[in-house]
Amino acid sequence: MTHILYYITSHGYGHAVRSAAVCNALGELSLNIRITVKSDIPARFFEEELMLPSGAVNVVKGSFDVGCLQSDGVTVLMEETLQAYKNISINNTLMLDDEAKWCVENKVDCVVSDITPFAFDVADRAGIPSVAIGNFTWHDIYSPYIECFPQYAHILTEMAGQYGKATTALALYPASPMPVFDHKKNVPTIGKKGRDRRDEIYDKFGIDRRKCLGLIYTGNFGLESVRWGNLEKFAGWEFVGVYPLPGNPENFHAVTKAQFRYEDLSASVDAIIGKMGYGVLSESLLNGVPLIYLPREDFSEFQVLDAEAKRLGNGVCIDTAMFTEAAWEDVLAAAVNNKQPPELCGGAHICAQEIINTIKIRRP
Repeated sequence: MTHILYYITSHGYGHAVRSAAVCNALGELSLNIRITVKSDIPARFFEEELMLPSGAVNVVKGSFDVGCLQSDGVTVLMEETLQAYKNISINNTLMLDDEAKWCVENKVDCVVSDITPFAFDVADRAGIPSVAIGNFTWHDIYSPYIECFPQYAHILTEMAGQYGKATTALALYPASPMPVFDHKKNVPTIGKKGRDRRDEIYDKFGIDRRKCLGLIYTGNFGLESVRWGNLEKFAGWEFVGVYPLPGNPENFHAVTKAQFRYEDLSASVDAIIGKMGYGVLSESLLNGVPLIYLPREDFSEFQVLDAEAKRLGNGVCIDTAMFTEAAWEDVLAAAVNNKQPPELCGGAHICAQEIINTIKIRRP
């Protein structure tokens, strides 16, 4: 039995979505596998997303990094984030020996992390290989914050040392440079290709089939500043989303996962509108659907994702004022006529095979 310990940051659900895809791919490659997930993401999420046999996955609640503390979907509280990470880092140090001992006692063969730095300390202390999976590191994200608050510079030094202990790093396209890793391999996009269920959406909500469909993505932090009531001025559009919108616009329909899975929504609409992130961009690319998004300051991942979305021609960034006013008329009209061919999908299986290869190299 191969046992993998998977640390997943709870900064949004994007990391958990792609980690679940990797876990499912591991299950397809090896039936003799056991996975322990440590994360603050609710266990119910993994119960819904993981397709492994009963008993093959154990989810343990745990918080080992803080991601970014935010006041809304796009605004980072920099000093608060750094202080929170400093506190959690102290706690991690106190837990290190116990975490490493748990790995040894439970015969963990490999530690995987997306993209918690502490995981690599644990693997190093336990003497087992480790694999980093991500399109950025918290070292990348925090570096600009340290320029404003240099008293936290020791955090970057610590992170660089932790990430440097990774046996290998799998850089998910499109990835930040991530110079902290000594051994790095590029991997295609991880995400989900959905099934086109447009007709079912029309029928479910009684929508005129002549209307276009838009998927609103606000993220779990929300985008409260947007004047969502202005959606009603788009007579030729109906919108769907998994998060309710303030004001309940008449042409917006809240959808549950039981009704339609998110990747199916992505594959069924004419445009995705919301904040930029790896998860939303990957589903845009894999399903060939245009993405309309607003700028995201103080988060270095954005520059990489923004540049690649524009290069590929499937992304349109509009300024914050226009986005907040829902002044999307011209952009939506152009999006309908600007669909790109779907990207190929295969990153999850490549990551799974790299994890298995890392374990095989260690074993005699």
